[in-house]
Amino acid sequence: MGHKMAEKKTKKERKKKTEEKPVKEPTKEEEKPKEVEVKLPRLSANFIFLAVLFFAIGFFVSDAMDINFIGGMPIGHVVNSTVTTTTNPSAVTTTITPLSSKPLNAIVLNDKRCLECVTVVQSLLTQLETLFPEMNVEELDYGSNEGKDLYNTLSLKYLPALLFDDSVKDSANYNQVGPYMEKKGDYISLRIGANFDPTAEICDNGIDDTGNGKVDCEDESCKNHPACMETVCNDGKDDEGDGLIDCDDPDCEHSWVCMPKKEKPEVELFVMSHCPYGTQMEKGILPVAELLGDKIDFTVKFCSYAMHDKTELDEQLNQYCVQKEFSDKYLEYLRCFLKEGKSDECITEVGIDKEKLGSCIQQADSAYKITENYNDKSTWLNGRFPIFDIHKKENEKYGITGSPGLVINGVVASVGRDPASLLDAICLGFKEKPDECNEKLSSSTPNPGFGFSGSVNPDSSAASGTC
Repeated sequence: MGHKMAEKKTKKERKKKTEEKPVKEPTKEEEKPKEVEVKLPRLSANFIFLAVLFFAIGFFVSDAMDINFIGGMPIGHVVNSTVTTTTNPSAVTTTITPLSSKPLNAIVLNDKRCLECVTVVQSLLTQLETLFPEMNVEELDYGSNEGKDLYNTLSLKYLPALLFDDSVKDSANYNQVGPYMEKKGDYISLRIGANFDPTAEICDNGIDDTGNGKVDCEDESCKNHPACMETVCNDGKDDEGDGLIDCDDPDCEHSWVCMPKKEKPEVELFVMSHCPYGTQMEKGILPVAELLGDKIDFTVKFCSYAMHDKTELDEQLNQYCVQKEFSDKYLEYLRCFLKEGKSDECITEVGIDKEKLGSCIQQADSAYKITENYNDKSTWLNGRFPIFDIHKKENEKYGITGSPGLVINGVVASVGRDPASLLDAICLGFKEKPDECNEKLSSSTPNPGFGFSGSVNPDSSAASGTC
């Protein structure tokens, strides 16, 4: 009796000391028979999580602690775990309580036609078996009568479905998955973001899945499926095998590469004069405009607001009038301006009549109230950007909201900013392409901003930025 009291007192003292200072490693006598002690190096405190997307859910696996997460909920070998700091600064001690061994039953209702579904379920079951090691799983396929009956009885829409009986509530770890469960008839379903509809036509498997006599792309429901569409409208191929190539296919009706053709294509480039990405596009299109000359109707227009204050407004008025009054000198002026942005020097260098230019600028400024609106901040866009309304109608017509924006034959084009890509895009607008369309221009994307030196990776953000 005295021995037991002494042992009890020792445990109380041990508990008190644990609260006051780091815990020692327990001796064999102190170890509890159902606990396992794991030491983790401190370097493992910076856990590296590998993310794998399963439908709409993320699974995150921590190799260091063998803990997994489903949609943000932890699952793994840790139940009621505690982490304490030891006297050894290079280690962290984790006490792990084994999971309960209470059996529970689950049904996986899947569809073998969905290969992705099969893969997902295999991975998901691996995760769940860590959380519920005594889980008994029955797998049903939608193609079986039993599978279809269960699908219809529970009014399911998407597969795969993971269905538990009520025994899951008795699991020691149910509280970890409870928020992700929902009642489905006599079952409890784990929400996993499934999105495969087994009643729909699968558009590329050569089977009449719906039993309406129409296979794959013949079925109306497949008309917008990539396998049933002309996905590339300028590759010279019949992508979906309907006998119609590129722009002859109705699928390409709204693609910019199938724009209306003209004898003399109209090319409108929308920029802000001091936007680095606007000048980048101008440097790319300048060799194209110089090459095609009067075979295209090329105009630089300006966004309906400015982001670079009064300097930008003044330069846009300047370029508007150079194009209006000295159109034959505009490309030469633009090439000079794009070097360093020195408009006064470029006006002199190109030989533009300053008096005539000044008169045009004054008239345009008055007609479109550029300076007047600049001085009245109540007119500014969002109270931050002065407006520039000379090309307001065109901006609204094409939905131009930033710099740069390219319009060819009245259609907004999405194209790279290198001369070769821009030449190809503009030449698509000809009814009959001139010989100049066969010229080989540079495929290098110019640097943003002023100056003609250097280039950027066409796949980088610097090649597609906007103001």
